[in-house]
Amino acid sequence: MGMLDHWQPAARSCDLRQKPLGVMVAGQPLAVFRTTAGTPAAVSDVCPHRRLKLSAGEVVGDRIRCKYHGWTFDACGNGESPAAPKLTTCTTSYDVREERGLIWVKSRSSSAAFPTIDAEGYFPIGILEHTIPAPLELAVDNFNEIEHSGTVHDTFGYELTKLHEVKVRIESTEDAVTVMNAGPTKRLNWLYALLLGIRRGDLFHDHWTTRFSPVHSVFDHWWTGADESRERMARWRIYIFFVPQDEKTTRIFSLAYAKSRYPGPAGGLRLVKWLFRQELDKEIRADVAMLYNLADYSTGIEGLKLSRFDKVLGLTRERINRIYRGEVPGRLALA
Repeated sequence: MGMLDHWQPAARSCDLRQKPLGVMVAGQPLAVFRTTAGTPAAVSDVCPHRRLKLSAGEVVGDRIRCKYHGWTFDACGNGESPAAPKLTTCTTSYDVREERGLIWVKSRSSSAAFPTIDAEGYFPIGILEHTIPAPLELAVDNFNEIEHSGTVHDTFGYELTKLHEVKVRIESTEDAVTVMNAGPTKRLNWLYALLLGIRRGDLFHDHWTTRFSPVHSVFDHWWTGADESRERMARWRIYIFFVPQDEKTTRIFSLAYAKSRYPGPAGGLRLVKWLFRQELDKEIRADVAMLYNLADYSTGIEGLKLSRFDKVLGLTRERINRIYRGEVPGRLALA
């Protein structure tokens, strides 16, 4: 399998309206558009006539029309030319699915399963999109270790001076890697501490599982008392999908959910949804800003001085290569 053989989030539903949208997924330019019925479709963003971007055109009925010479293409990639009606042509089209507020795409030849998103009992906080100036592996590395939370993050993480107290446990299967962390929480902003019911001496729990078809991590964040006997007032669940644009850039789509122990509908989360969304956006932006400052963007880990928090790096790389990229040892990677 290649990278586009997996279901990939290509855009947020709210960003795809009447005009086509040009996106890059795994090095392939795609033009995403909606038909008259509002159904999303995706074709190659390269007109086979004279190579103009189809996303620069417009949607006419159920077809996307090239702005250069007016050639049109339907959701299956079948093309027509107004100047040469008898001329037939086609371009690559993709399977498209709209779910959870995202537009998903994959190659038509693939039978990959759609990723499981389990938010039962959680209230939706929002969908965020960020662009990371780093290759896929380095983007995943950043989100799949918690050691940097001591200096980079304000809410989700551990005190720098107490990182040595954080307990780390790693489990892996053929197609997943799970990391479980627990340790003394950072001292939070007073408002968040009040809302979440967090007290000095509490523990922050950061568990995640990373899967590779497509590459995504499911994070569960919560706080308890020092003896772990009582959970505090709110818990987060965040799905982060890592989508390589090209060899140097990765887009991430974050589906954020939360649940609360407060009384009332949705545990009162409707009132603070904007605040929770804003805080998550700030935390992710802190990660993005840090990756702008890497001195070396090579993805190899040989020669690095790795700590106990970094043992997951090799596990994720092996599964990215084998499951996501479809690479077989001793053979060339699939396109």
